[in-house]
Amino acid sequence: MIVVASLNDATLTDYRIGFPFAGEWQEVFNSAAYDEDVVGNMGRVVAGGDGMHGFAASAAIVIPANSVVVFAR
Repeated sequence: MIVVASLNDATLTDYRIGFPFAGEWQEVFNSAAYDEDVVGNMGRVVAGGDGMHGFAASAAIVIPANSVVVFAR
């Protein structure tokens, strides 16, 4: 699992982070899903390409303002 938390007052789009494995990751939790203006990753992201943060792969994700998003393989 990958857990991303943000205390930023703005939504971050195309924010690239490292993932331990390439392939599809499901967005299993998005705390912003209960807001009027839902912002997220449409239920999934695909990791691949160059690794980051000591992981083998990476993906560009959307991090809603003041939220927690969780990805699972």
